[in-house]
Amino acid sequence: MKPSPRKIIEAALFLSPRPLTYRELADLAGVQPEDIDTILSEIADSYSKADSAIILERFANAARLYVAPDVFPYVKRLAAVPEFTPKELEVVAYIAMRGSATRSELRKITSRADSAVDKLRSLGAVIVRRKGKTLEIKKTELFDRYFGTVNR
Repeated sequence: MKPSPRKIIEAALFLSPRPLTYRELADLAGVQPEDIDTILSEIADSYSKADSAIILERFANAARLYVAPDVFPYVKRLAAVPEFTPKELEVVAYIAMRGSATRSELRKITSRADSAVDKLRSLGAVIVRRKGKTLEIKKTELFDRYFGTVNR
């Protein structure tokens, strides 16, 4: 017997290292995208009522599960996240200080800039948008949460 769409969506969010779009969740669960908001509300309510350490966060058209900020310091060493090389951490620091940067700026720092941006994207920590002939990399709220930086 196939699990309910709610269970499929909850499992997908639990396993995914990045936010999942409503379209991705709908495709996985076999429901219409307009049904996702209701299902996400049910999941969020169940975590809230249980006083869970897990929080469902929604964006414009995506969602993710994360560990509550008051609990995260106690368990963060267990998180399965990409390792950053020292050169990639220079890119992370640059973005943390500036809030955003162009790909060309980051490539001047290190030839590993694209790799660092790919890892940050997989975490949902940056948004990449076209800006003229280059790309603009802008940190998200997730960036600040993950790296413990102050939102600029």
